[in-house]
Amino acid sequence: MKNIKILSAVVILAVTFISFKGVQKHKAAEKAEITAIFDDCIIDLNAQLEASLKMDDLKVDDIKLVEINEEVNLGFDAFEYLPIGFNAYAGTDLTEQDFDIFENEEIVDLGFDTTAYLPSEFNAYAL
Repeated sequence: MKNIKILSAVVILAVTFISFKGVQKHKAAEKAEITAIFDDCIIDLNAQLEASLKMDDLKVDDIKLVEINEEVNLGFDAFEYLPIGFNAYAGTDLTEQDFDIFENEEIVDLGFDTTAYLPSEFNAYAL
């Protein structure tokens, strides 16, 4: 009976040590994966920083504008549904008067001085 207790204690200790060794191997594998991901991120960060520094040296003349004129196919001829003499660009010769949306405000005279009824340093337009 005494031998069985000793044998079971040895088996339990052996299993415990083996499980700790497995945990250590798992932690080492996780650490290697995290290190690999971190190294990839560092490489990406370096590439982005280099691209950012190159953008600082960019001049307006270096930028090329590419306009893509794609024809839109509606499945029918839109010309048949437009009025005769229709010009989509009519009215594009706008002047400054076309954009005058602010009207001049009329000054209202109440017949007395309102500053006497307002606090000192009052500003109606202050936020």
